[in-house]
Amino acid sequence: MKIMTQHITQPQQSKHALIEEAFIVLLDHLGPEKTLQLWPLFFPPQEEYVKTRRKLFAGMDATDMDREIRKFNRE
Repeated sequence: MKIMTQHITQPQQSKHALIEEAFIVLLDHLGPEKTLQLWPLFFPPQEEYVKTRRKLFAGMDATDMDREIRKFNRE
C-alpha cells in the first residue's frame, strides 16, 4: 500500500513518460523478446505511415504541424 500512496501523491506524469517508464520496467523484468511480444497488445498495428500520412496531415500546413508536434511533446 505504501507504493500506491507514493504514486498518488506524485505529480501526474505525461502519457508518453508513463508509457516509456512502463516499457523500461517490462524490459528489465521480461527481457526484450517478451517485451516485443507484448508491444502489439498495447499498440495494435496501424496502417503503414506512408498510407496514413495524408489523412493525418490533411489540411495542415507546416505551422499547424509544428504546433501539433510541440503540443504532443509537452504531453
